Amino acid sequence: MFWSQTRELFEQIVSWLDSDTIYGLERSQIESKLLENGYELLRRLLQTKIF
Repeated sequence: MFWSQTRELFEQIVSWLDSDTIYGLERSQIESKLLENGYELLRRLLQTKIF
């Protein structure tokens, strides 16, 4: 149950990186979005493990 939401976010990140949506974006824009979502993913992983 707890892992499913975290896994869903991971799949969204991978899907976004694999989509045509990122074409035309600057590298810095991709990195910024990836960092934002990556930090959220790490936060969820930590919370799921602790709580």
